[in-house]
Order: sequence, then C-alpha cells, then structure tokens
Amino acid sequence: MRVSSTTTRTGRLVGVAGAVAVVATLAFPASAAHAADVVSQGTGRLITTSLLGTNILDTVAALRGAVAVNPDASGDVTVDQPLDATALAGLLGLQAGSTNLFGNNGIIQLGAVGQYAQARDDGSSSAFSGAVSAAPSLIGVGTVTPSSVGSPLAGNTAQLKLGDPAGLVGFGAHFGTLAASAQQAADGTQTGQYVLADAGFDVNGTLVSGTLGLINPALNTLIALANTSGAGLTNPFASGTISLSLNDLLSAAGVSNVNSLPAGTDLVSYVPKAVANKITQQVQSVINSANTLAQQLKSNFLTFAAGVALEAAVATANATIVPILNGLTNSFVAPLSDALTALVQLKVNVQSNGADGSFSQTALRVGVGPNGSLAAVDLATATVGPNAGQLAVPVAGPESLGLAAGGMGTAALAIGAVMLLRRRRTVVGTVEG
Repeated sequence: MRVSSTTTRTGRLVGVAGAVAVVATLAFPASAAHAADVVSQGTGRLITTSLLGTNILDTVAALRGAVAVNPDASGDVTVDQPLDATALAGLLGLQAGSTNLFGNNGIIQLGAVGQYAQARDDGSSSAFSGAVSAAPSLIGVGTVTPSSVGSPLAGNTAQLKLGDPAGLVGFGAHFGTLAASAQQAADGTQTGQYVLADAGFDVNGTLVSGTLGLINPALNTLIALANTSGAGLTNPFASGTISLSLNDLLSAAGVSNVNSLPAGTDLVSYVPKAVANKITQQVQSVINSANTLAQQLKSNFLTFAAGVALEAAVATANATIVPILNGLTNSFVAPLSDALTALVQLKVNVQSNGADGSFSQTALRVGVGPNGSLAAVDLATATVGPNAGQLAVPVAGPESLGLAAGGMGTAALAIGAVMLLRRRRTVVGTVEG
C-alpha cells in the first residue's frame, strides 16, 4: 500500500491538523511526545493454543514467545527466549479432553526447539520458532537457545501420538525438522518460510488390522512356501502398523515437494490414500519377489518342481489378494478418512495477515478432535510487524521539550515546522506492507 503525503500508516494527518498538534506539543511540554506505532517488531512463538479455560500461555512470559519491540530506533532489539521451568510446568497441565497435551505422557512432545525475534533500527524485523537445527538457514547462526518439552525419540523435533492402536484408529507423526520464520523488510515487504523435513507417520487400529486380516492368510502362505527355498521374505504387516514417509503423502497428494502444497494444507487428508497405496506396494513387492524366485527355480531341473509349486502359490495369492486391493478405495480409504479427520488435523504452512498489518507464518497447526474442537495448537509461529519504520521515531525529543520549557516558544514553533516538513517529505512515496 502506498502511503499518501497526508497520511501515515495509522491514518494520522500530517497536514494542518498535524502541524497544530506538533507545535502544541513543543510549546506546552506538560507531557512527552509519543508515537503510537513502533519502528519495528517481531515475535517468535513456539506454542499457541485456543484451549478454553486456560490462560497459562499468556501468563507465563516464556510461553508468550520471544517478543522484540524497537520503539524509537535507539538500537536493534534482539530477544532469544527459551522455555524455562515455569513454562514447562504450565504446559504439563494442559489437556485435550482427558488427555495431556504436552510432556512425556502427552500427545505432543518437542525437543531442541527455541523462539527468537529481532527488531531493527532500519524498520525491518525478523522472527523464528521451531527446531534449532533450522535456525542457521532461517534466522542465522548461533541465534537460538534450545528447550525441550517431553522426550521425543532421538532425532525428532516434534512427535505426536493420538488415538489408540486397540481402538478404531491410532495415529502417530514425527518430524525431524519443524520450524518457521517471518521477515519484514525495511520497505514493508513481508515474507515467511517454513521447514518440514524427515517426517514419518504411523497408522494402526482396528480399521487397519481388519483389512490386513483379509490379506495376511494368503500372504503368509506364500511367504512360508517361498522361504523353504531360501527367499528370506517377511510379512511387512506383522506389526499391524502401516508406516509412511512424507514422500508417501506427497505422492498421494500428487506433488513432488512439500512446498508445492497450498498454504494451510491438512496432511492428514492424504494419509488414507497413502496407506492404501503402501499396502498395495508392499503386497506387490512380496508377490513379485516370490514370482522372481519361482522363475529362477524353474530354470534349474533340480529345483523345477519347487518352482512350479511356488508359481502356483503366487497365482493363488494374486487371486485372493488383488480383489481386496482393488476394493480398498471404497472399503478402507473412506472409513479411515472419516476416522482420522475426526481424530486429528495437521495443517502445514499456515499463513495469516492481521488487521493491524502484521504477518504470521506457522509451520504446523495441530487440531485435536473434529475440526480441532478439543484443542487447536500452533507449533512454530513467527510474526512480524506492523512496522512503522523511521516514521515511528518521536518528532519531539527531550531537547525540544527543554527548549520550549525555557521560554523559547517561538524557536520551538520554528523547529516544529521544519521537522514536520522534513517528516512530510519522508512520508511521501514510502511503501508500506
């Protein structure tokens, strides 16, 4: 938005009415001049939640994030705010229904994460939160002090577990890197970045085990026969859990990179199709391996009979399992989708613009319950702005006020007029975000 020669970002007039206000302030120094806007500001906040009935996130300083505010361009302001013992104690009491949200027995565990912000004199600002391993590329080297919330498995920045393997559906997700940053340049341009890498997802429960129960008998028979000839095959479904990579989800979504997903995409929406694809791929891998071995055995007259028997077992497995696989879309994907989306939502790359001119970038928004009805938790959020830049530097400083107080009212009026004209020239043509 281009700012006109008569208005600032907050709509203050700098025409005749503005001149009167400035001169009055200089001539009557009963109170110091104050700029409603600030030069620059940013906030890196690791955890935000809409949980009802709790204000812990606003009462504990560390949970409010790393807040950097530069009010007067008297020096760059940098804040590195790790979570402290008080913050961790507060988080341990947060619940989604009867389930703890954070901690070793919570559904969300975070490790080696931090929050950071910087507000600079030139009117620019930056913010970061999330995995400290991503800080060098997003915010700079040696900037962020890490904290941990719970004890996720080694190598994980964030780990989530919801549902019940013994119930309709169980779901787990882990992220090696999860972080977000936001930048506002001196010219007002606002941008955001997020990193989501080394992610994995586990799905189990009776919906999964019921489908696998239809496949496993024929598959186990084939594996047992192939192994008598040294195949060394194992049933990939023995654990009852289907494990997915981020690439599996991206393949189901039809994109090659996580950054190709639209902002606010719910990763969980691609999980059911990815699970069906994974089951199909793993079944086909076993069948193909057995068939390859069968052809090898048939090529040698000493093992020809074993090859024929194995080839027949492959045909039987195909006849039994392929119809099940072909029906997964209707019999499995749809009910799994309903169960999962009622349990959890994982929205990535969430971006928002505040009415005040701020910009926020969130790496991951976790919804617990249908549409996040039990809890909505933002993990790794960075916010910048609104930044007024040099326009926020107070026109009247202590020297001007002292001059007016000393009886030099006329000089003060002249100084005020000159400063106002300079301010007005500065405003003309300025571009704000």
